Amino acid sequence: MARSSGGPAAVAELRSGQRSRTMLLLRALVDIASAHPALPGPLPPPRDAWHLLVRAERRSPAAVDRLLLHPPVGVWLNRCLRRLRGLEPGDGPLWSAVGHLHAVAASAALLAGIDFRGAVPVRDGGVILPALGLARIPDRADVAEVVMTDRKAVVVSGPYAVTLPADFAEEAPGWHGLRRLRGEHRGIVCSPYVDDIDPYRDFLRIRGPQRLTDKERQGWQERFDSAWRLVAQQREVDPRGIGACLSSVVPVPYVAWPEPFSASSPEAYGCVLLGGATDPLTLAAALVHEAQHIKLSALMDLVPLIEQGLEEIHYAPWRLDPRPLRGLFQGVYAFAGVTGFWQDRLRRAGSGPAGDTAAFEFALRRAQTSSGLRTLLDHAELTPMGEEFLHRLEERLAQWLARPVPSVPGRLAADLIEDHRMVHRMRHLRPDPGRLAQWARAWRERSEPPRELPGTSVRPTRTEALTRPALARLRLRDPEGFARLREGGGAGSPDGGDAPDRADLNRVALDRTDLDRADLDWAAPDRADLDWAAPDRADLDWAAGDTTAALRRYRGRVAADPDDIAAWAGLALSLPGGPARTALLSHPELVLAVHREVRTAPGTGPDPVALARWIGARTGR
Repeated sequence: MARSSGGPAAVAELRSGQRSRTMLLLRALVDIASAHPALPGPLPPPRDAWHLLVRAERRSPAAVDRLLLHPPVGVWLNRCLRRLRGLEPGDGPLWSAVGHLHAVAASAALLAGIDFRGAVPVRDGGVILPALGLARIPDRADVAEVVMTDRKAVVVSGPYAVTLPADFAEEAPGWHGLRRLRGEHRGIVCSPYVDDIDPYRDFLRIRGPQRLTDKERQGWQERFDSAWRLVAQQREVDPRGIGACLSSVVPVPYVAWPEPFSASSPEAYGCVLLGGATDPLTLAAALVHEAQHIKLSALMDLVPLIEQGLEEIHYAPWRLDPRPLRGLFQGVYAFAGVTGFWQDRLRRAGSGPAGDTAAFEFALRRAQTSSGLRTLLDHAELTPMGEEFLHRLEERLAQWLARPVPSVPGRLAADLIEDHRMVHRMRHLRPDPGRLAQWARAWRERSEPPRELPGTSVRPTRTEALTRPALARLRLRDPEGFARLREGGGAGSPDGGDAPDRADLNRVALDRTDLDRADLDWAAPDRADLDWAAPDRADLDWAAGDTTAALRRYRGRVAADPDDIAAWAGLALSLPGGPARTALLSHPELVLAVHREVRTAPGTGPDPVALARWIGARTGR
């Protein structure tokens, strides 16, 4: 795994660890719930469900394993334990949430083929049987019964009964079976559930059933099949290991423009949330990315790799908000896998747009991974295993860093690395006020500033979505489309013209949001959490490599809005080498802060390039 892979044997060890972990948490839930004064409500005691699980395991250990490793079971279990401990607000009656244990046990018994009769909670007009499906209940009862006799199963509520098909995945009157996607290439198979019914399928929030239509499901199947072919073709990240650890795909309505949304969680082993339709290449990279997260989370449950590291103060080159070192560890491993995926695509793509795109993504991802890895090695409190893990990863990354890439994709990737870092620093780093005042006074008086640079503190603020990465991808993937876009002008430019269609940029965006333990309380994921702005002519000129035109237009943007952080970063990218560019690349937060300090009103500030040149000449770096 430290070599950025992990095949079926490694994943089997991880699955075994996850099974043990889930069993321990289940036993803890039974013990805590059995002593709770408000339980069990109208349901049997929790220990009855435990005993049914024991019966099922004696008959069919594989059946119980299937339930213990079903991602929504892990989500429910962790949510329920937090609620019992007063760490999470409730959603519905406590007895119903805890009583989901009876549904888990019923599913295990059904899979094991043992006769039983057991009460289960009704939710949202139905009975969910995890890993099997949903029985619709027409009446408004809170409790139903699941009965298995002579291998015939039925869900009963008053006068209503839903007979389950012999193959639980099939549809039947009142029954929605849990369906699968399937991808296969050269004998390498991946067949996760496409979960649209379980209330705990989305680890970010509890969600009622939202059944995909036949057409929607077919669309997911076609995209998944095409994406899996791309995953299975590459050998940088063992595709058999990816297939072994992907248990479910959950369509969600979340957006994170310009990046397509995907996410995974340690509490939902094997689950990937995916937002909206996307092309096979993007989906393939997302599957590799999230599989890396899934594997590393399971490994860290077994082997401690990092101590502490929860302070959200560190720079992650794939996100604009400050991150904890534990999240950085996750990101490094995930993007190492994505780097390998694009290295393989670069080897296969040849020349033309496909080759340029692969070269760009490879160059971008290896640089991001290298930057994050260096931060971990410099600042993280690693265990001996953690140090060995990262150094082995570093050895593999060194081979990728030595590979040359074509000039245009390489230039765009290098610029975007600097762009992202500058925007992050200007957004979140605040120079010491006392030292800053001395620098501002020195500018006004044309005297020498202090010899030492101001110290900085991290103050997280709202971030914005950058348009330059999407424009770079558009230029490389669709040169003709980019040319038409540039000829048409951009929003907010002196030349006028219509803003580009967001769809033109969505289809070429490839970054994604990665969530780890620290992100599970992320708010409002089904709205765009970042501000979106259409690219203007300065951004288009930069993407085209016309730095002279871009510099002129970025100057105009800064003059019109001195707090336009993206324009300041674009200004730096467009400047020729020299003290001004050096200052903006190295200390953009200082240049911006001094500019804010010395201007008295909009339009009264110093020339930004002159100020950056003055600071660069005095910092000498």
